[in-house]
Amino acid sequence: MKDADTPSDITARQASILGFIQRTINHTGRPPTIREIGKHFGFKSTGTTRDHLKSLSRKGFITLTPRQSRAINLKTPVAFRIPMIGSIVAGMPDIALEEIDEYVYLDEFLPGPDKQIFALKVRGDSMKDAGINPGDIAIVRRQRIADAGQVVAALVGHEATIKTLEKNKAGFYLKPANASYPDIREPFSILGKVIAVIKKF
Repeated sequence: MKDADTPSDITARQASILGFIQRTINHTGRPPTIREIGKHFGFKSTGTTRDHLKSLSRKGFITLTPRQSRAINLKTPVAFRIPMIGSIVAGMPDIALEEIDEYVYLDEFLPGPDKQIFALKVRGDSMKDAGINPGDIAIVRRQRIADAGQVVAALVGHEATIKTLEKNKAGFYLKPANASYPDIREPFSILGKVIAVIKKF
């Protein structure tokens, strides 16, 4: 029987609440109050908010401190963020005067206890039509399986390569994004899924 309080059982509403808590801490430096959460989500009573928070606490996402107004603490707060600039003043940009629309959170690309992330430097132009060019840095989440259509890092013989994983009646194969290169149908193993590509200009 599945444990009702495992992290994988987080509901869509609880995920939204967790995101709101995280954004509030990032923007104000402190967590929201129970009433602020309730107001944001339109809950009619603080009891509803408390129930969601207790569930998030049991599932390991937050800790709650009794008898405090702002009693919520994230167990894994965002470590690094970059402001996403929507518009800037004319002339030399000054980040203090710019309009920050949102933030890009880089935690997804950082290694942690629950995920393994590594980087590969791209050599060759076999993926150029997918926007992956020589000198780019591919950020890869280590995993042994992937779905057809996903860009993966794979080991072919003793060499790592980045290709799109595809499938036909004969099974899985690796497809380049450059018509000059043939599909790879020889045995291979998946090292991980490419989750981002860093370009240097």
